[in-house]
Amino acid sequence: MIDSPRLIRSVPGAPWLPTGSTAEMWAGDDIEVPEPTVIVRLLLKRETAAGTELFCVRSPKGLDIPTAFLGDGDGWRPAPEGIAGLVSRYLDDDAPTRCVGFVRNVVPEPDEAYRLPVPLAHVPVSTPRNPELSPSSETGTWLGATRALALLTERHWWPIACAALGWPSDAGPRGVQQPVQRLPIAGDRDG
Repeated sequence: MIDSPRLIRSVPGAPWLPTGSTAEMWAGDDIEVPEPTVIVRLLLKRETAAGTELFCVRSPKGLDIPTAFLGDGDGWRPAPEGIAGLVSRYLDDDAPTRCVGFVRNVVPEPDEAYRLPVPLAHVPVSTPRNPELSPSSETGTWLGATRALALLTERHWWPIACAALGWPSDAGPRGVQQPVQRLPIAGDRDG
């Protein structure tokens, strides 16, 4: 059942967007994937004796949740195609998902460096409808709330993940450089 998204955070003057822009973070239990969509993300969780854990993979910018960029030189792929690709890579080809939130870039006036649609561009976060589905540990690493808080709070999707996981989103210092930790991932030869 599709529900209404709720605004959980707004960042006027977001430093990663052109001047005069705002980043908004919206959350819900099962919301429509907004358009235009430029990136899709897959939130995977598991319950352990120690609590809820979040699945992360390595990216050029450090740990991240599984992500697919939808744009290339040939235009923009549809969001369902990107989500299906992530599900196929990390879970099962036929696993249905639900959207639990999105980041919305509100860019009234783009600059020369901004290459996304205007005035709106969306980055939805989806999760499997079946909470028992879990990726292979060889493809990433699991983080509990404490470790995730130390490593991921600056990610734009963080408030959405916290809403979906039941974690507090504003805990921890903002704007303070956290020490970088190398996390071992199965299959890593040096870690």
